Amino acid sequence: MTYEIAISKIPLKKTFFYSSDWELEPGERVLVDFNNRQTVGYVVGLTEPHCGTKPVLERPDGLSFLPTGMIEMVRWASQHFYSPMGQLFDLVIPSFVDEYTEVVVEPTTDLLGLKSLKLKDFLSVYGEETLDTYLKKGLVKLHRFVAMKTPRRRYRDLFVMLNIPLSKAVSLAKKAEEFDVVNYLFSAEGATIERLIEATGVNVERLKKMEEKGLIRFTTVPLFQGFEIKANDLSIPAGQNCGELLVVGGSTEERFRSIYSVLKRIIEEGKSVLYMVPLSSQVPYVMGMIQRSFTADVYAYHGNQSKSQRALAWFNAQKSGAKVFVTTRMGVFLPVRNLGAVVVESDEDESYYQFDEPVYDAVEMARRRAQESRIPIILSSATGRVSDYFNLDRSRIIKIKSERRKIFVIDMRKQTTFVSQELLDQIRSNLEKGNGVLIVVRRKGYAPFVICAVCGHILICPKCDVALSFHRHANLYKCHQCGHIEPAKDICPKCGAQALYPKGYGTERIEKIIRYNFPSARIARIDSDEMNHSQILDRLLEFERGDLDILVGTRVLLHGFGISRIGLIAFLDFDGLLFQPDYNFRVQVFQQLNQGIEMAKGATMVLQSMEVENEVVRHLFTSDTEEFYLKELQKRRDVGYPPYVDLVQVVLESEEPSLGWEIISSCTSSLDGEEIFGPVEHPVFKLRGKYRFHFLIKTKTVERTLSKLDDVLTKLGKKGWRVLVNPPHLW
Repeated sequence: MTYEIAISKIPLKKTFFYSSDWELEPGERVLVDFNNRQTVGYVVGLTEPHCGTKPVLERPDGLSFLPTGMIEMVRWASQHFYSPMGQLFDLVIPSFVDEYTEVVVEPTTDLLGLKSLKLKDFLSVYGEETLDTYLKKGLVKLHRFVAMKTPRRRYRDLFVMLNIPLSKAVSLAKKAEEFDVVNYLFSAEGATIERLIEATGVNVERLKKMEEKGLIRFTTVPLFQGFEIKANDLSIPAGQNCGELLVVGGSTEERFRSIYSVLKRIIEEGKSVLYMVPLSSQVPYVMGMIQRSFTADVYAYHGNQSKSQRALAWFNAQKSGAKVFVTTRMGVFLPVRNLGAVVVESDEDESYYQFDEPVYDAVEMARRRAQESRIPIILSSATGRVSDYFNLDRSRIIKIKSERRKIFVIDMRKQTTFVSQELLDQIRSNLEKGNGVLIVVRRKGYAPFVICAVCGHILICPKCDVALSFHRHANLYKCHQCGHIEPAKDICPKCGAQALYPKGYGTERIEKIIRYNFPSARIARIDSDEMNHSQILDRLLEFERGDLDILVGTRVLLHGFGISRIGLIAFLDFDGLLFQPDYNFRVQVFQQLNQGIEMAKGATMVLQSMEVENEVVRHLFTSDTEEFYLKELQKRRDVGYPPYVDLVQVVLESEEPSLGWEIISSCTSSLDGEEIFGPVEHPVFKLRGKYRFHFLIKTKTVERTLSKLDDVLTKLGKKGWRVLVNPPHLW
């Protein structure tokens, strides 16, 4: 038999053919000879016989880990996003699988009188020669047996909760430090290990002993003391429980309540749910809601976990029974065996798009996976994507009614400071009422660039055509594109004057201004570059408990979950996004502003802007999301932009700019019949030491266009190219 095989790790966009006497399963891993070395491959499926094919050397697993529908999802993603199929399969079966399994030699006949043995035990008794002979004769087969190791607890990532009522806990506590822990946990309704140690001085060993006594318990997520499903929550009609649905408006909790009945039915049927969120910092929130709502086991799966924690979720995905997997974009590749539904939270978020190879859009892949598996997919979002309103019938869109918006736009053309007096007055008024304040700033650090007051020279990253940002707390300059850092200095490298000063503002500078104006307020800054998801969550929980008055941060603050203490949410410096050379940025600004409105129910929203007459700003007052999107769709239809066509961005990185221009010009001239814009120098011409050129292709037959492009790139040499299909922003 001849099989189509995708080769692991290689960047080639093609598959290869191998023969085998074994009956192989689709998705199964095999060992093959590729370029004269033994390599892992993945069985895509049976194919027509080919002459001169090499044989499959070994079946390391003896089975496929992939459930129905995933093979076609991977094949489609490879063709649609121009991604190597082998690299996509690598995401389905991560490398850690081999570390948690054992290979077993199983007899296929009773004639040998053998029992199943671990491979290492078989070899120690019978040797490799006997194994080779038995395998060739079909007397034994190799099978990979799941032998999970229990992941070690990472205490710094855990939360601590009281395990028993306060009255019992007080009687059970004997030592002063135990009383301190009990009192703190009761007043705070739980805390992270780090916060508890800081507040009480207790150590981890003492906490372990308190757990043994039954006083406290450790959990991976906060359990949302105030969250509950209400009888009058909006539920989806039974006739709409299948296919694709879009639930828009409201906070994440409100949307979760609206789909609760659907998820409950699926879990009661013994099936699992894949619940995707854009950011790992959002995973604990969703897990907390689910754990309070269902009895099913809940697992997290994202890149900020340890390898053993991801392995725990991955191997449980192979087992039967109702489970919920809360995950980021990588979870679309999680091989859940009995998947009953997919939920995508905040599907408009650009974090779902993987820009690095293998390139893919996790939302589109989730949609494809649901189609192939014939299961429902629910898109849950404050606004949704523009394409959602293009693809879905209006009967498939469930709207959650929003409260009347209290929005103020401050005209910054009349201001001389970064934070207007009107905003300071709003902050002061809310603090006096005991309300919390969120301040969302677009840029990180103290200032987005540094300029010389004498000659006007701006410090540029030596590897990129990007201004260096100033980070005051660490006293360094940093490039947010390549990560280059250097010590801060005040002497201009061009004119030698001691006149460098930071220009503009980021989260650090705004935090400093707020601290100056409100010295008695409890203020914290959230920076995703410096904090892990557990620390971010800890800050948000402190804010909700009332331990913090003001939070300053980037869009990571817009986590989508309602916080009752928010009295004011302010957006600063979003004007720059409105005029980026990208057709999607206006929509992204609208989405982020609406997400803030929906998560801060009843709160006042203040937007500082120099574009008070801009259409995006005006739509916050005058129309709902659907009206805004329908107008946007009309514009896109008139000029031919997604979703009416597919947009392919082709980028070439070259160490020599003249050679790069020659190569990319040859590429575009070879693509006859395609609607091409460019080539031109990329807006960020130099990035990580390489020079970039790009062009765009508009097409209504994207797979045909990509096939033609592949032929051209094969002739030109594929090194240095990046191909992105419908990216949320130009790369």
